[in-house]
Amino acid sequence: MASDVVTLLPFTEGDAALLERWLSAPHVAQWYREPQEHLDWALSPPVEGERALIAASGVSVGYLRWQVVSREILDSVGLEEIPANSVDIDILIGESSYVERGIRPQALQLLIERLREDASHPLLGLTTSVHNHAAQRAYRKAGFRDLREYDPPGYGRCLLMVMSLSND
Repeated sequence: MASDVVTLLPFTEGDAALLERWLSAPHVAQWYREPQEHLDWALSPPVEGERALIAASGVSVGYLRWQVVSREILDSVGLEEIPANSVDIDILIGESSYVERGIRPQALQLLIERLREDASHPLLGLTTSVHNHAAQRAYRKAGFRDLREYDPPGYGRCLLMVMSLSND
């Protein structure tokens, strides 16, 4: 619904149970294999990583995480054309009644505004299953474009979507 006011809230250890519940929800679990790995990341993000809860009109409904990606990681998954210091983003709407209400694009726009403040990030990227058409629509609505398909280890065929942050 257009009436949802979307905000990003700090993620704390106290939010772990909520994230764990979302990761096990059928509409999320089909796309987020290895839920414990995602939960561990949320509780102890890497130095260049950050996370937030997504709230819609004050209700926590989703999770957003992002990290600066090293050249080594990019090369290890076959993304040699992606510049170092790009930012990888993961997003989920955990509350099923809030799926397809336009919250993902709004949350992504809030993150994009935040990341634009650091001119060292040339590109933002999202990876989603080629079968996750709802996510693809949301990412396109937020301004991401399809770059190419690829096969990251353990995830099957995926679509890499990107957004340039440079003024070129």
